[in-house]
Amino acid sequence: MIWIIGEYAERIDNADELIENFMETFLEENSQVQLQLLTATIKLFLKKPEQSHELVGRVLNTATNDVDNADTRDRAFVYWRLLSADQQVAKAVVLSEKPPISVETRTISAGLMDELINNISTLASVYHKPPSAFMGNKGFSADAVRKAAAAEYVGTLSILLCCYY
Repeated sequence: MIWIIGEYAERIDNADELIENFMETFLEENSQVQLQLLTATIKLFLKKPEQSHELVGRVLNTATNDVDNADTRDRAFVYWRLLSADQQVAKAVVLSEKPPISVETRTISAGLMDELINNISTLASVYHKPPSAFMGNKGFSADAVRKAAAAEYVGTLSILLCCYY
């Protein structure tokens, strides 16, 4: 709800009152809520400066002086510097146009997608290629590694036994 208020503050008549209500428990909230309240307040200020001038000052003071979380403090300092330097630059940064969400799964075949999901914890999920594409035909599955280690252990053990006797 906080994100909606900040994102559409120009369409919500009482956006400043709604954020004020959330601000009553700002220090008790977890860091994610604090960060979202901070961002929503800055967006409100950039969209309706006459209605939220006092609120933004209070939020920035609280976030920089009374909050223990470094992420919240740092973001408050960044916003404060942006607003102090140039409000047009702050608008360009904070209210920038978001790129449309694209679904890239349509470009990946169903078979490849299944293989990538099966290899989610490997480099295959990073490269968006099956493991055989960048590792050749070598088997590096857990079973293959276990078998290779067992074979090496048996070979080493037999050499040691030969040398001992």
